[in-house]
Amino acid sequence: MKEKILKWWKIFLISILWIFILLECYHIFVDTYNFRQLEKAKPILESIPLDAKTFYSLEEFNDQYNAEIKPVNNCYIVSNYSWREPYIFWFKLESYLYIYIYGTQYYAYPKYDVPYWQKCVWWIWCYDRNWESFQYIVSHPCETSWE
Repeated sequence: MKEKILKWWKIFLISILWIFILLECYHIFVDTYNFRQLEKAKPILESIPLDAKTFYSLEEFNDQYNAEIKPVNNCYIVSNYSWREPYIFWFKLESYLYIYIYGTQYYAYPKYDVPYWQKCVWWIWCYDRNWESFQYIVSHPCETSWE
């Protein structure tokens, strides 16, 4: 009886391991796709003059520059208004591998440089409204909006 239980336990653990491996492979595919979209957008972003019309979203960027950048899972933040940087391209990393490599779950190119915008709930708790907003956008499909 113990051998039978042990056998089923091993089958269960191997099944869980395979499911994890398959999901991680999909997440690696998503991250690789996102970095390819970034590489596709970089030449356009680098060629935009500093006095160009400001865009704040992926949709506006695609409309103004015919970039055809399309997210596969969650939305991107693409803007030429990024404080000290000339532009920002931001997305969420999905795989444990890429999160480990970059040390963060949210990848911003060239870097996240948006000023801290403090929002407080009474006197107890304050948070960065910009970071929360950006985090929400890159964690959801583009059809949803921040409220």
